[in-house]
Amino acid sequence: MIGVIGETYDSLLGLRVLMDNHGADEASLVMDLPVFKGEIYGQEVLCCAGGTSNYLSLASCLKVIDKYHPEAVFVIGEASALSPLLHIGNVVGANRVYIHGANFHALGLPYGTIPGFDPYFFSSIELARQFDDIARDISDVSYGRGDIISGEKKITDQEEFTSIILRRYASKTHLRSYDCNSAGVAMACKLSNVPFLPLRAITYLPMEGSDGLLRERRIALEANDYVAALIAGYCKAKGENR
Repeated sequence: MIGVIGETYDSLLGLRVLMDNHGADEASLVMDLPVFKGEIYGQEVLCCAGGTSNYLSLASCLKVIDKYHPEAVFVIGEASALSPLLHIGNVVGANRVYIHGANFHALGLPYGTIPGFDPYFFSSIELARQFDDIARDISDVSYGRGDIISGEKKITDQEEFTSIILRRYASKTHLRSYDCNSAGVAMACKLSNVPFLPLRAITYLPMEGSDGLLRERRIALEANDYVAALIAGYCKAKGENR
């Protein structure tokens, strides 16, 4: 089984459309959060709307892993671009996930480091390489890899992003996007020894100005369809390699 933790229910709709034999929503299975299962190219896929919070996504992903034992977990949803090279609708596969807001400096740890963990979470190199290959076969998807920052607060202001990067991540040269749930899933998978990969659809460019959030909402469903196409490609490849 493949597990998919979405930031919102809407972020999972592209996968639901592609599913065969999907059942009704089963909200009682994981913390009363929306959950549904089905098959894509013969591969069982479980989707859970884990919420816009690393705390919620950590808890929901741990529940999903404990109950369903997925062999891999993907965390999907909206993201803000941190690189001027990115455009609306691009998809970022994360190499590293940095936790924004974790500060244990009093314990002698670098900013963003939680006791017992590295300063960032490495996603599965094997999964990332597989998605490199899958993306090359899907002409409609603009996909690339990079690092992401994951925090608790939705940020829409370019000046705030610039301030955060200069103060906390000035030496990090591969930052591509910012979201609000990848770090929780990364931590859950690290604790459970399950390979994971964030796949983030760029739906917001902070430099666009104050109307960016409205544009983000309008484009989100379309951009998340690109992520669904990549996951479907992964399922198809798994079926062919059995």
